[in-house]
Amino acid sequence: MSNLPDILRKYTTQLWYILFSTVFFFVFMVAYQPFGTKEAFDMGRNLQIVNVAILTSIVLVALFILRSLFYFLNKYLCKNWWQYIGWILLEFTILTYFFALYLYLMGGREIPYFEQVAVCLQYTFLILMYPYFGITIVCVVVSQQREPVTRERETVRFLDANRQVKIVLLKDAILYVQADENYVKVHYLDNGKVKTYSLRSTMRAIAPLMEQFGLFRCQRSYYVNLSHIVALRKDPNDIISAELDVPNITIPVSRKVYHALSERL
Repeated sequence: MSNLPDILRKYTTQLWYILFSTVFFFVFMVAYQPFGTKEAFDMGRNLQIVNVAILTSIVLVALFILRSLFYFLNKYLCKNWWQYIGWILLEFTILTYFFALYLYLMGGREIPYFEQVAVCLQYTFLILMYPYFGITIVCVVVSQQREPVTRERETVRFLDANRQVKIVLLKDAILYVQADENYVKVHYLDNGKVKTYSLRSTMRAIAPLMEQFGLFRCQRSYYVNLSHIVALRKDPNDIISAELDVPNITIPVSRKVYHALSERL
């Protein structure tokens, strides 16, 4: 699966997951009393609302911790959709074990702990999947609507060694950037034709700019625009290259970054 939309990594999105999921959990449990929770939570002492409120508090605290961890670690832990789904399943599993521990202790340990775990799986996976699914879908739709506008306005300003702007290009027009002694050569598309601009600068100097606009350093002397890569090739000598969507253009790829590049694609 491809990379996650940036909107899913924003802190405001994490707040939506935390707050909306917590409110949804409380309202759903009180309004519908699913899976026999009325009898299970009552415990013969009219404790249903109290127990739902405490479980809701567990949801709030646990999601605040887990979503904060996700915000700080997502660049390392969740690079694609499969990893993100795995993180969500981890969140649900942790909540399940906390729910089961609470009900196990409140119920006087009459029901074995792992039986409580099996019951609590319903409270997390079958209830929280609704707000999670809804928020995720909204984020994907918003991301897709914003993407064309963002790309149109996403211009890259190349500065020379004297910090003077020498050329301004749309990000999508850039094919790759190549080091050439005291220069870097910017290869780009202009009305369907490949052109090259020699900029007096170094790869080290332009590295922050390349990273800011998402160009990938596929080899010591090359940055490549991922949107123009159509395939990665290995020749009989195990030399790796990236084939671009422009005829007869391939650029070298270091073995050290091959797997990282494959994941980004």
